[in-house]
Amino acid sequence: MWQVWPSEVTAVSVPSRVCEDSLSGVPVRALLPETGKPFSEGYSFGFNPSNTRELKRPGICNLSGGGKSVKIETEILRKSEYTMEDVARDASKSGSTSIVLGSTRGFHRGATASLFVNCTYHTGDETQLLSVDVTYEKTTERSDIKEMASLASDTIRLMAGKIWLCEEAADLPNGQPQVG
Repeated sequence: MWQVWPSEVTAVSVPSRVCEDSLSGVPVRALLPETGKPFSEGYSFGFNPSNTRELKRPGICNLSGGGKSVKIETEILRKSEYTMEDVARDASKSGSTSIVLGSTRGFHRGATASLFVNCTYHTGDETQLLSVDVTYEKTTERSDIKEMASLASDTIRLMAGKIWLCEEAADLPNGQPQVG
């Protein structure tokens, strides 16, 4: 007599919206395996523009499924800490792949795609640097880097336009960033 056991393979079902329903799940779906451990959004704050407590706070969102994870982190840096000149220098280093989206500049190196844009969020205030890091896994695979850059671009548009309310947000184009 044969017994059939249920399959241990589970589909990783990434929702259409992630990080408090604020970002598209499409790039995350492309990065995570199709099967394995179920999808989870482990820890997320600072992404929901309707939650006024979260406005103008650094954000973090941990997503996982299929035994892999994607982490999105955002913060505001003082120009004395890191500048767009520093971004250009780091983007041109060996092992870095440049990322450009309008006035946004960044790079992929190792396991992280980083994007930066100037951010003035109160008229007359000193311009800060809005930073987004998407960490996946160490890769040189162009398709993975493009998905990480896409997720970083979606995140920087959200953060600049709806969370930090940067004056520069209006200059950020829709669409995919240039990679390489």
